[in-house]
Amino acid sequence: MQGWIVYNGFWNKEEPPFAVKSLVQAGEKEGVTLKAVPNTAVYAHLTSDAALTEERPPFALFWDKDVRLARAMEATGMRLYNTASAVAVCDDKSATQLALCGHGIPMPETFVAPMTYVAYDEAGERFLQTAEQQLGYPLIVKECFGSLGGQVYLAKTPEELRSLAASMAARPFVLQRFIAASKGMDRRLYVVGDEVVAAMTRQNDTDFRANVGSGGHGTPYTPTPEETALALRCAKILGCGVAGVDLLYETDGSPFVCEVNSSAQTKELSACTGVDVDRAIVRYVKRCEAAVGY
Repeated sequence: MQGWIVYNGFWNKEEPPFAVKSLVQAGEKEGVTLKAVPNTAVYAHLTSDAALTEERPPFALFWDKDVRLARAMEATGMRLYNTASAVAVCDDKSATQLALCGHGIPMPETFVAPMTYVAYDEAGERFLQTAEQQLGYPLIVKECFGSLGGQVYLAKTPEELRSLAASMAARPFVLQRFIAASKGMDRRLYVVGDEVVAAMTRQNDTDFRANVGSGGHGTPYTPTPEETALALRCAKILGCGVAGVDLLYETDGSPFVCEVNSSAQTKELSACTGVDVDRAIVRYVKRCEAAVGY
C-alpha cells in the first residue's frame, strides 16, 4: 500500500518536519509506504479537468493547510485524510466555531470581527465596544488562521485590544471570552476514527497558552466518558477522521471546546502517554483504504 503525506514546503525547506518523518516510520511498521511530498513539489494543473504535475497515488495523508491543493487532489480522484473540507473548517477558527455552534457544543463566547480589505481602524470601533462590554477583560484576541498558539493574544485593557486589532491589518480574527480557570492549562483528546486513542493535560506555568510550542508540557490524562463523547462528536460534525480536540475548563470543571486541529502534533502526546498515535493514524488509513478496495 502506497500513498503520500503532504506537508508545507515553505516552512520546511530542507527536509520534512518531525511529525511527517514519524508518520513515515509508522507506515513502515504497518507495511504502508508513505512518500513525504512538500506542497511546493506538486501543483494543481487546472484546465477543463483537474490534474497534478506528479503521478498520483490513490490516497494521501494531508498534513498541511494548503486547502486549494487539497481540493485539486480530491478533484483528481485522490482520497485524503483528512478531507479538504475538514482541513478548511479546522484551519479557520471562526469557521470551526460556526460549524459547531449549531449543535449545542459548549464553546467560549466568541465575536467574529467584521471583514476588512484594509487595516483595522476606527470603522471597527462599534464592534470592539460591543465585544468588550459583553466579554469583559482580559479577553482573547485570536487570528482565524494560525498554528501552535502563535496567533493567539491576551488583551488586558481597551488600549491593548485596539492595538492588537490594528496590528491585524486585513487578517480575520475573533474575540473570545477568556476562561480564567483554565489559564495555562487545557486537555487535548486525540481522535482517530471512532475512538479517542490518547489524551493529555497540557500545563504552562509561564504563559496563558497551554501549547507545547509556547512552553507547555504534557502529562497523561484519562478522559471521562462525557469528554470522550464530546471530542468524538466534534470530529464527526467537522468531518475529521483524525483530530486533536482541545478542551478548556470552567471553575466547576465543565469543559469548553477551544479548537479542533486536523493535523495536530503527536510528539508530546506519544511521549507522555506511551501511545504510538502515529501508528494508530496509519492503521486507521489502512482500514479506510481496505474498505474501498485499495
